[in-house]
Amino acid sequence: MKKALIITLIVLAILAVLFAIFIIVNKNIFEDSTDITMTIKEGTLTKTSATIIIKGKDVSCGYDYNIEKKENDNWKSVTQIKGYFVPAVSCSSLIGKLDFNLDWTERYGELENGEYRIVKEVFTNDGDTELYAEFTIE
Repeated sequence: MKKALIITLIVLAILAVLFAIFIIVNKNIFEDSTDITMTIKEGTLTKTSATIIIKGKDVSCGYDYNIEKKENDNWKSVTQIKGYFVPAVSCSSLIGKLDFNLDWTERYGELENGEYRIVKEVFTNDGDTELYAEFTIE
């Protein structure tokens, strides 16, 4: 009877250690962080393209986005070229990071000098939200 109790305690101790190691290695899975950010990757911005990086836990989104230009302290949508089509494809990330290479040549053409922002809707377990990444074309 003592042997069985000792073996059971050893097995439980091993399982507890393994579970603790799992939690430490995968701690980002258990964090309650809802911070989601979108930035433009350094060195990728041109008048016709940029790479955006979305960081956040359990984020998903489509390929659609909009560009707005700041005029008189108000954000106004940049006029799109007619006939532009956005594929209805969704991307998601369990690791907390999505990269998108945006080439808006066919959608907006070359942007003039000014202040702009990319607007992108993302979906999380907490609901939908819009993200913004501001940039300047000189």
